[in-house]
Amino acid sequence: MSPYRRKLEELYTLEFFGMKLGLENITALLEFLGRPDRRFPSVHVAGTNGKGSVSAMLAAVHQVAGYKTGLYTSPHLVDFRERIRIDGEMISEEEVVSFLERVWEKAKELRATFFEVTTAMAFDHFSRHAVDRAIIETGLGGRLDSTNVLEHPLATVITSIGFDHMAQLGPTLEAIAAEKAGIFKSGVPAVVNVARDLEPVFKRRAAEVHAPLHFVRQHERALARDRYWQSSFAGRHQAENVRTVRTALRAMGSTISVRDARHGIREASLLTGLRGRLEEIVSPELEKRTIRLMIDVGHNAQAFERTRDFFRAHRIRPIVVAGIMKDKEIPAVLKIVKSFARSFVAVQAHTDRALPSRELANAVTSAGLAAVDGGAVLDGLSKAIRQAKKGDTLLLTGSHYVVGEFLENFQRTGKVNTLGAQ
Repeated sequence: MSPYRRKLEELYTLEFFGMKLGLENITALLEFLGRPDRRFPSVHVAGTNGKGSVSAMLAAVHQVAGYKTGLYTSPHLVDFRERIRIDGEMISEEEVVSFLERVWEKAKELRATFFEVTTAMAFDHFSRHAVDRAIIETGLGGRLDSTNVLEHPLATVITSIGFDHMAQLGPTLEAIAAEKAGIFKSGVPAVVNVARDLEPVFKRRAAEVHAPLHFVRQHERALARDRYWQSSFAGRHQAENVRTVRTALRAMGSTISVRDARHGIREASLLTGLRGRLEEIVSPELEKRTIRLMIDVGHNAQAFERTRDFFRAHRIRPIVVAGIMKDKEIPAVLKIVKSFARSFVAVQAHTDRALPSRELANAVTSAGLAAVDGGAVLDGLSKAIRQAKKGDTLLLTGSHYVVGEFLENFQRTGKVNTLGAQ
């Protein structure tokens, strides 16, 4: 086993300490490292959905404009190093090993979690490489998320509010919004894209910390001609993310040219490596049968609503191959899936968090949609491909775990149908 693989396995053992909201451990780790988080300008991004796309667009825009740009996102799909990039290039295996060797004893002493150590790694990496900008995506929530040690970012951004992680963030949208608003900082522009009925939550928080507040909807007139601002990610909802990025640039007083901003937004996927946002997979074996495969990391009701809108707009009823985590609002998700899917293949990712595929298939059937138990992710997808007819569209979705298992195999073998029947 390589030193990188060995150290990565050690890092994953920290998941034993679970999900721990709070800033004590991350602060202690960063103090141990000499506070690298204070050595680069940043933009802090939170939200229930859309924060990955918005973070990638912001990073790409700054890259195109000539800034050396760090990007920290989570989770990864195939390679842990996807989480930490500079100008689209992942942190090297050697740098991961070196960092973990430096902090390991301190991390164990603190009983630090996986995400706390990974966040410290990102900040240390960006500091050592002297980035001009770092786009930082929260992991969970905002107020007590490890990334919230950032003291004076250039801007804070809230991309959306929806029901997710209620056990940690609260049972209502207002409670979740309050947690997300916890990233606001005194004097730092706060950019928010939420429904009007949630705006009072952000107004109160902005007033408490004296943060200039910018609701994306208030800039709609200035953001006219959206047709000239096309995202590299599919779906009508990406227009909201584009407007959020443009509002953030305005709020920061950015001098980046319109040309560079448009180019960065249009090429965000290519420039940053972010994948799995209604992404079409190109494969000769599928083209041969005129079958289309799309992958999407959507994992909650709000994300599935946006996926539904995409397929309805294109008048497509896909065969949905999905695996869902146990802690999600499964009845709400299945109600949405039923409204646009033709049939359903239930799969189960290799994680203890996954709902068993048989249980998911039964729930889908009970909801009134034809479903079969596909078993493991690759097996279920292959079964769906074998059953598909010419011109059919398949959607693989439900979580980062599901999409990640597919991509890892596809990148390694070049094959989509692992059962081999064409």
